[in-house]
Amino acid sequence: MKFTALITALLASSAYAAEVPSAQPSLSSAPSDAPSEVPSLKPSAAPSDEPSLKPSAEPSLLPSLAPSDAPSLTPSAEPSLEPSLKPSASPSDVPSLQPTDVPSLTPSAQPSDAPSDLPSVSPSMAPSVSAAPSSTPSAPPTRPEPQIEIDFTGFCLNFVNSTLPVATYTNFYTFLGDAMETEIINYLNPKLTTPGQRILSLAITEIDGNAVGRRLEERQLADRLTEVKYDLTFEQFCTRGNCDDATQLTQAALDFLITNVATLVNSTAFLEALKNDLVTNHNIDLADLNGMEKTQSGGCTPTFVVNSIFPMMYYPDWAGANKGCIADGKEDEYMRLNPEGYYLFDKLVDCCSRHYSWNYNECA
Repeated sequence: MKFTALITALLASSAYAAEVPSAQPSLSSAPSDAPSEVPSLKPSAAPSDEPSLKPSAEPSLLPSLAPSDAPSLTPSAEPSLEPSLKPSASPSDVPSLQPTDVPSLTPSAQPSDAPSDLPSVSPSMAPSVSAAPSSTPSAPPTRPEPQIEIDFTGFCLNFVNSTLPVATYTNFYTFLGDAMETEIINYLNPKLTTPGQRILSLAITEIDGNAVGRRLEERQLADRLTEVKYDLTFEQFCTRGNCDDATQLTQAALDFLITNVATLVNSTAFLEALKNDLVTNHNIDLADLNGMEKTQSGGCTPTFVVNSIFPMMYYPDWAGANKGCIADGKEDEYMRLNPEGYYLFDKLVDCCSRHYSWNYNECA
């Protein structure tokens, strides 16, 4: 037994001697009470004098080359994967709760001190830029002024010894009628000087006693033209709300037409305009119009009919029985100067609802 134990001890001593000892053994004044079971393959060249009390459970694989001298007291729970290359020098104390996904490329240099509570959902792609807002805003719209139409019949214009090319142009009288309707209006309208006046229409009615329609019908007329009759419609806006000056306006319109239609006589300008219309718009050869030499007034006596065409609107009858709304065209001026819907109404029920709700049944 003693022999066996001795052999075992010798074998153990031989195996221990076979291990290779360290070439630079460490010099420790106080060896560790709990040495590492897996020592580092690359021990630190300058170990910390004050090791961390709470070392990281997952140390960074790429530690910072220039760590912060003043780390954040409240670091982000979700740091950005693409941090800004130019962080703000003065970050906001109250960051937005809904930051934009597409920040502006040209932010405002002077943001508003009072931003809108209800910003537009679809702002304009090309907003207008006003240098200075208007100091005189637009006046409130008003309803159209009352107007009258005066239908004159029986004007006539004579052509003196004028020979027309009716044999050369089978539609010549149609062309002549169209040209006269256009050129008489063009001749008279510029002479109107009273605001609100104009000639609405003109129609040739007779040529040498032969009745024609709005579009001339071809007739077997002589080539020597003597007289053309025409009717016209004249428009005049009244100067007062109830249009009670219609009689004076009609007389003024009649005086104007009689005076200025007479100037068609021997008017070189009118005759030249008439010929030019026939040449330009109806392909008549100018040489074929040499026979149109002169015009003179005819012996016609025009008649006329006045048609009132102005809207009667309902307004509160405060100056009368004051029980409802009326429409007689005699509303006060201040009512007409306000936008429709304040004092003037197209419908009786609307006027009653606005001004006579206390007496609505009788008013409406």
